[in-house]
Amino acid sequence: MFKSNYFFTSVLVILLLFACKPDYKKIDVSKVDVQIKIDRFDQQFFASDTNNLYPSLNSLRQKDTTFFDFYTNQVMRFGQISDSISPTMIDINRFLSNKAVLELYDTVQIVYGDITQVENELSEAFKHFKYYFPNKPIPNIKSIISEFGYNAVTLDTSYIAIALDMYLGKDYKYYRSFDFPYYLIDRFEQVYIVPNAMEVLYNAYFNKSALAETEPLIYNMIENGKRLYFMECMQPQKDKNMLIGYTKEQLDWVEKSEGEIWKFYNEHDLFYTKNYMEQRRHIGEAPTTAGMPEQAPGNVGSWVGWQIVQQYMKNTYDGKKIALQQLINTPAETILNKSRYKPK
Repeated sequence: MFKSNYFFTSVLVILLLFACKPDYKKIDVSKVDVQIKIDRFDQQFFASDTNNLYPSLNSLRQKDTTFFDFYTNQVMRFGQISDSISPTMIDINRFLSNKAVLELYDTVQIVYGDITQVENELSEAFKHFKYYFPNKPIPNIKSIISEFGYNAVTLDTSYIAIALDMYLGKDYKYYRSFDFPYYLIDRFEQVYIVPNAMEVLYNAYFNKSALAETEPLIYNMIENGKRLYFMECMQPQKDKNMLIGYTKEQLDWVEKSEGEIWKFYNEHDLFYTKNYMEQRRHIGEAPTTAGMPEQAPGNVGSWVGWQIVQQYMKNTYDGKKIALQQLINTPAETILNKSRYKPK
C-alpha cells in the first residue's frame, strides 16, 4: 500500500513539474543597464516662434537634422525647410497656428505632461531587448504629434517616433470623426504604446520588407508569429491579447477554437495559397477573419503562426537562454516541420 501511494505521488509530482514548467520568457533583467528618456520633440516643435518661424525651426533642425527632416518630410509631408517664404514654411505656419491643431497639442500635454510611466515601461522592454541582443544599439525615442497619421514609426534602426496624439484614449472625441475602424480606436490607449514600439522595432531590425507573394500563406503566418513571439519576449508580463490587438474575449475565442481554426485552414486548402489578397484576409488588420464565425477577430492567421512558433520553441528549448536571433533566422518551413503543431 505504501509503495503504491509512493509511486502515485511520484508520478503526480513529475506531471506537475511538466504542467507547471516556468515561462522561460520571464527573465531577470534587473542588472541590465537601460534607462529610456523620451525626447519631447512634440514640445520643441510646437515651441517654435511663429513670428520668426524659419530661424526658430532652423535652430531646432540643427539639434538633430536627420530626425527633423524625417518628421517634416516623411511623417508630416511638409517638405524641406529652405527659406521664410517657401511653401513648406507657409504650411508649417498654418499647422502651428491652426486652432484645432493647437487644441490637439494642448490635449496631448494634459494627458502626457508626465510621461514617466511610458518611459519606465519602455525601459523594461529595452532591457529585454539588450538581454537578447546585446550588440544592437537602442534607437533614440522621440515623441511627436502626427495629426492622426501614425501610431509609432521608425527611421531605419536609429529612431522610434511615438505619436502621442494617437494614444489619447478610445473615447477621445475626435477619433470617430475620422475613418478609423472601431477596432483600431479601441487600441488608441496608453497601454498600447510600448507594444506598438516593439512591433516597429522588430520590423526595423528583422522583418522582411514586404509580404512575399512567392511564399505560401502558412510561411507568412509563421513570419508574423515570429514578430509576435519577439514582442512577447520584450514584454513577457503584458497581456497577450494586447500584443496582437485583441480584446480578452477575442483571445479567449481563438484559444478555445484552436483546433477548429486549424481544421478550417486545412479544409479550405488555404495553407499553401500564394494569392496576395487571400493572404491579407488572414494575416492583415481587420475586424473579423473572412469565412470564420462572426466571433473570430481579424488576423487569425498571425495568431496561428504565433502558436506554431511557441510550439517550436517548446520543442527546441534546451533550458538555457533563448536564442531569439536564431529563431528569427530560422526558415518558416523548418519551424513548421519541427513544431509538429497539430491542435485538436
